[in-house]
Amino acid sequence: MQAVAAYVLANFDVCRLYAVVFEPNAASARVLEKAGFALEATMRKSVVKDGQMLDSRLYALVV
Repeated sequence: MQAVAAYVLANFDVCRLYAVVFEPNAASARVLEKAGFALEATMRKSVVKDGQMLDSRLYALVV
């Protein structure tokens, strides 16, 4: 993930990358955190998966 983020920031005119993960998915959240992304928000009941309303987490990497 770090390599992808570095490539995008170096080669495209962007100043912010973001990713959204389901709140129960701790492994994906950890990958983002290790790549330098910071938790910006928890969006309550923002997605439906298998008939259940789940929270999601918004992570961002800002240059």
